[in-house]
Amino acid sequence: MTATTDRRKAAPAPTGSPVVTYYLLAAATTILVMIGLAVVLSSSSISSIRSTGGNPWTLFLVQFAALLLGLTALVLGSRMPIVWWKRMTPLVFYGSIGLLVVVQLTGYAVGGNKNWIRIGSVSVQPSEFAKLGLALYLGLVLAQMRKELTSLKAIAVPSGIAAAGMIGLVLVGHDMGTAIVMVMLTAAAYWVAGVPARFFGLGAAAASVGVIVLLTQGTTRIARIMTWLSADCDTQGACLQQTRGTWALASGGIWGLGPGMSREKWGYLPASDNDFIYAIIGEEWGLIGTVAVLIAFAMILVAVTRLVHRHRDPFVQITSAALGAWIVGQAFINIAVVLELLPVTGVPLPLVSSGGSSLIASLAALGVLLAFARREPGAPEAFAARPSMIKRSIAVVSRGRRG
Repeated sequence: MTATTDRRKAAPAPTGSPVVTYYLLAAATTILVMIGLAVVLSSSSISSIRSTGGNPWTLFLVQFAALLLGLTALVLGSRMPIVWWKRMTPLVFYGSIGLLVVVQLTGYAVGGNKNWIRIGSVSVQPSEFAKLGLALYLGLVLAQMRKELTSLKAIAVPSGIAAAGMIGLVLVGHDMGTAIVMVMLTAAAYWVAGVPARFFGLGAAAASVGVIVLLTQGTTRIARIMTWLSADCDTQGACLQQTRGTWALASGGIWGLGPGMSREKWGYLPASDNDFIYAIIGEEWGLIGTVAVLIAFAMILVAVTRLVHRHRDPFVQITSAALGAWIVGQAFINIAVVLELLPVTGVPLPLVSSGGSSLIASLAALGVLLAFARREPGAPEAFAARPSMIKRSIAVVSRGRRG
């Protein structure tokens, strides 16, 4: 009996309404996007004033434009049939690889990471879209090979080589944070595909060796870890960012200082609109705001779990797990950094942080999950019955008024 069969037997039988998954994803996306817009406007306003000489809206309008593009991708993607996503997978995957190669040839670095290219007047981070391409590719290939994933050769060819190549291109640009997220994404895909557990031990050992090698190649990564481990660190120097982030969270209390009332955004907290936006949420919206964000990501996790357990298509199961590991896993890393549970890694909070590429790619990924949720067993019939239910309700109300 294969590992895949064992895991499926251990899963509980599908229960509940088939449309719950769709509404969980839609509600969570709405919550995170709305909170993100409000806090990005607040936290980026000071930087906008300084860079433009008085206009507080500049960075927010860029984020809003990215939101419109991302919502377009989400709406269109959610309406596409599953077979369409299977056909689009090679285009998205190989297109992502092509963009990552372009980054190494003509890209430029921001914050020490060479992961940006310029298209006209717009800056794009291809590694964000590479996550989507990798998730789709692993879903397609592993679904076709799921009964053969019992040897290292089957695990490595072609999916393992493809994943390693894409992650390697990201690491060439020194973006270790994004590479870690992609490793998590890949591990989730392999797990749901049914790879025997013993191979995960080998993978963890290989990954540990790789991390050690990467840490020895630069002083910045080692410095971040030593700063995080230090019991006596300069709060005005190496520990400034995490210290100010903790102060922001603490000053918010339960209810927060109020929308737009952050003190740390006035140049005290670096990357307040991006990597440390969760601290600004805590400062302005308090414990209530931070818990709302956690609940929203938990809703996405529940929805992804439902897709994995309830859907019959292995492509959907594996791709959903990979996308969920990306969105929820990256959120976990970002929030853990702000809470000083991990050293600074430089990954944004999905759907919330400023950054057009991250927002568009995350919304596109949610569009894929919504497309899967719309075709969960029983969901098409439930959605098809919805208009008739509304019409019947209106008819009942009309008859009641006439009576």
